[in-house]
Amino acid sequence: MTSRLDYEALLAGLPDAVVGVDEGLRIVLWNPAAEALLGRSARRVLGRTLKDVFPPDTSLVRHLTGTLTTGESRSESEAALDGGDGRPIHVSVMTAPLASRSGAVEAAVAVIRDMTRLHQLEAEVRRGETLAAVGRMAMGLAHEIRNPLSAIRGAVQLMKRELGDDGRFGEYTEVLLNEVNRVNRIIEMLLDLGRPVTLRLAPLNLHQLLERVALLSQEMAAQQGVQIVRRYDPSLPPILVDEDRMLQVFHNLVRNALEAMPAGGRLTLITRLSMNPLFSKVDLGQGPRSLAEVQFVDEGQGIPEATRAQLFTPFFTTKDRGLGLGLALCHRILEEHKGTIQVESEPERGTTVSCFLPVAR
Repeated sequence: MTSRLDYEALLAGLPDAVVGVDEGLRIVLWNPAAEALLGRSARRVLGRTLKDVFPPDTSLVRHLTGTLTTGESRSESEAALDGGDGRPIHVSVMTAPLASRSGAVEAAVAVIRDMTRLHQLEAEVRRGETLAAVGRMAMGLAHEIRNPLSAIRGAVQLMKRELGDDGRFGEYTEVLLNEVNRVNRIIEMLLDLGRPVTLRLAPLNLHQLLERVALLSQEMAAQQGVQIVRRYDPSLPPILVDEDRMLQVFHNLVRNALEAMPAGGRLTLITRLSMNPLFSKVDLGQGPRSLAEVQFVDEGQGIPEATRAQLFTPFFTTKDRGLGLGLALCHRILEEHKGTIQVESEPERGTTVSCFLPVAR
């Protein structure tokens, strides 16, 4: 009895889903991780055949059937299973036979690992590497452009002084100076992608910071007919951030959300301790810290999947005006804070941008 209880406790504690079937492909084992990953409770599936739960051509069914037939283990590093909500889940599958004392295969077991988290981590690494490469290139270009640009600015200023009050050319020189200033601002944004970020970290009340951003965005929200809704967790501890940098990130995200709702709607600001298993802890060198999560939820038209994949790519933009550097800079700043940013969106149903930041204690 004791060994059975230990066995069940071991299966219950495994992070990977474990599914066992008998020789008739009836489900005899379905651990808690399988319930969480596959979206079906053990009570609903135990005793049913695997083909009643999943389509016969599903990789899990094929591999367990093959293992029962041949007595050989099978594996697949990239497979898809139907989740309880109908959405595909990216997994790896490994099966093994269970033999009786006589050596006959009387059951088989499958270990199913969720690959979604691994894919997300890989995407984060690739995104960071891309931004770093673009940042280095941008710094080189910016320094090369700055010297001739300074010469152009100086020449235009001399021209303006020589021409004096001559109205015929004054308008032209003013346009030239304005455009030179605009290029300078672009260069500064490019340099922000590449230069080392010096952070002045301090404990900060996240809700006070969000209220500052809401106040700055109040006029634009009124013009757009957007109502700003707060859903704050009052027990949330202070976050450990650079106030100016984080103000820059949040202001950018709120402005994007407002621009996504030209016909009005609601922008919901949500704060809480992160429950996301991928982004719930971070190690800042003094032990793991919890992460706070702040969400910006709009009711706009949403973002197509093909566009979402490029959102953090420098110079990619869906707007008529803009450089496409805003979200790239947000990602860079959050990365420097040992945090991250995620975007979830459905066409016609709005977008949720989530920022994860370390708490101060």
